[in-house]
Amino acid sequence: MKVLQILCGGAWGGGSEIVLAISSALIARGDQVWVVTASDEQTRRFQEAGVTVVQLPFWNRPVTLWNMMNPSDVAVFMQLFKLCRKERFDLVATHTSKAGFIGRLAARAAGIRCIVHHAHGFAFRDTQKPWMRRCYVVLERIAARACHLIISVSEDHRQGAIRERVARADKIVTVLNGINVNAFGHCSMQDARRMLGLETDDALIGVASRLVEFKGLEDLIRAFSEVHRSHPRTQLVVLGEGPILEKLRQEAQQTGLGERIHFPGFRRNIPDLLAAFDIIAQPSLSEGLSIAIIEALAAGKPVVACDIQGNREIITSGVNGLLAPPSNPAGLASAFRFLLDNPAYGRELGAAAMADCRARFSKERMTRQVVSVYDDVSAGRPVMAPGRAASLENTGSQEPLRQI
Repeated sequence: MKVLQILCGGAWGGGSEIVLAISSALIARGDQVWVVTASDEQTRRFQEAGVTVVQLPFWNRPVTLWNMMNPSDVAVFMQLFKLCRKERFDLVATHTSKAGFIGRLAARAAGIRCIVHHAHGFAFRDTQKPWMRRCYVVLERIAARACHLIISVSEDHRQGAIRERVARADKIVTVLNGINVNAFGHCSMQDARRMLGLETDDALIGVASRLVEFKGLEDLIRAFSEVHRSHPRTQLVVLGEGPILEKLRQEAQQTGLGERIHFPGFRRNIPDLLAAFDIIAQPSLSEGLSIAIIEALAAGKPVVACDIQGNREIITSGVNGLLAPPSNPAGLASAFRFLLDNPAYGRELGAAAMADCRARFSKERMTRQVVSVYDDVSAGRPVMAPGRAASLENTGSQEPLRQI
C-alpha cells in the first residue's frame, strides 16, 4: 500500500510522534510511506525512519477564519492536489486541523480512493466565542464530507463531534494515542538533573510542551509563584519551544522568581529528562489525548493536569494523577502544594500511573489498531473500531463497537 500522511504544525509535538509511530509500523510491514512535513525537525526524524518526505512552503501557518482564502493556502492546496494526482496514493491520511481541512479537500479533488482524517482534537473548542465555535463546526462538517473515515484520539471528542453533527456516528471511530513505554524509566533523577544543568536537591516541577497560547503555561508560572511562597525550595522547568517563549520569560521575571524558573529549550531526550522532576504539570486548556500526559504517566511521576476533555480519559483524579480546574492558577497551586506536602502519596500516584500507562497506552496497541483501520477502509470492509481500546484488549473482548 502506498500511503501519504499530511502533517502540519511547525514544532515537534505529540501529533508528530503519532504520525512517526504509524509511519514506522507501515514501513516495517513493507508499505511505502510519504509524509508532508512542516519543519526541519519533522523532516529529519521522518527521513531517519525511511519515509519519503515532501516539504511545502507556507505550510506552518494555522488555518483561521480570517486567512482561509489566503493565497498561500490556495497554493498549498494545488501542490497537494498535484502530488496526489501524480503519485496515485492508495490512502491519504491527514493530521491536525490545517492539514485536515486542506488535505482532505485536495485528496478528494484528486480522486484518492481512501481518505482518513486523524482528529487529534477538533478545531472547535468550548473556550472559543460562540460565533467562532459555530464557524469552526461548519468547517469541520465540510471537511468531513471529503473523507471516508475520521479517527478520533479521544472518545470524549468523538462524542462531541457526533453531537455537533460533524459526521455520522458510524463515520468516526476512536483509537487512543500510544507511546513507546519502554523508553522510560532508564535514567536516574540525579543524571536527568545533570543533563538539565540543575544539580539541586530542590523539588522540581516540570512541564514538557509546545510553547503556544492554549497550553496554559502562563497559569503555570502564576501557580508556581503561589507555591514558592510556602515551599521556597522548589523550582520550575519549562521544556519546549514555540512562539510565546519570550512572553513566558517576561512573565517569569515579573514574578520575581526568574532565577528559579528555567527554560532549557527543545530537547529530544524527553523520556530521560522527565526523571528529573518530582511533579509533572500539564496545564493545557485544550487537548485531544495529550501525549505529554501519557509520557508523564510512563515516567512514573505524579502529574497535575487540567480537568478538560481528553485528560479525563487518561487521568482518574486521585488514582493515577490529579485534575485541577482549567484556567485556575490557584487550583494548580493547591494540587502542587498537596503533593509537595505528601511525597509518599505522590509516589503512589506515580506507580499507579506507570502501571496504567503500560496497560492502556502502548505504541504497539495504537499502531496495530490504526493499521487495521487503514486496511479495512482500503479493502472496503466494515471497520471494527476498538472504541475503549484498552479495556477491551485487557479483557480479551473482540466486541465490535461501531461498524461502517
